[in-house]
Amino acid sequence: GVAVPVQLLSPQMVNVYREHQHSCFLYLGSILVDEYGMEEGCRQGLLDMLQALCIPTFQLLEQPNGLQNHPDTVDDLFRLAARFIQRSPVTLLRSQVMIPILQWAIAATTLDHRDANCSVMKFLRDLIHTGVANDHEEDFEVRKELINQVMTQLGQQLVNQLLQTCCFCLPPYTLPDVAEVLWEIMQIDRP
Repeated sequence: GVAVPVQLLSPQMVNVYREHQHSCFLYLGSILVDEYGMEEGCRQGLLDMLQALCIPTFQLLEQPNGLQNHPDTVDDLFRLAARFIQRSPVTLLRSQVMIPILQWAIAATTLDHRDANCSVMKFLRDLIHTGVANDHEEDFEVRKELINQVMTQLGQQLVNQLLQTCCFCLPPYTLPDVAEVLWEIMQIDRP
């Protein structure tokens, strides 16, 4: 069936990535999620792949100047996470890796690298937007509640970081992307 490519590819990919942290494996993961993320039988395998890829990725980024030294990894990690949010939001939002990914996204908002920062902001925008988008779909209330839980836990830290990033870290060309994230936050958290 459809799940066969995921079941065959993802364990091999993860094993090679553990030895050689080339961001192309994260990119390949994002392609698998793009292709198979809406297939019910593939979601758990894709989530397992994401969680396994995150372990060495987070270790790489935890090194001194990890974000600055590995912008391609940041770019591809958040491309993968954004694709997951687009294709199977509830799967990612319910996972144990959701909060660590969001914590790394918050940290990476300060990264002055065009592609990496763009991927981080797209992930954040898509993540928050999933709490208001497609309100006619049957999983809407679940998505809305999960986003509210995530934002209750890390929303203040995210907003503070985005404001500091605008004022002190990023060049003007990145500000429209930051503004879009702040706009999405306003859509879910208006008094």
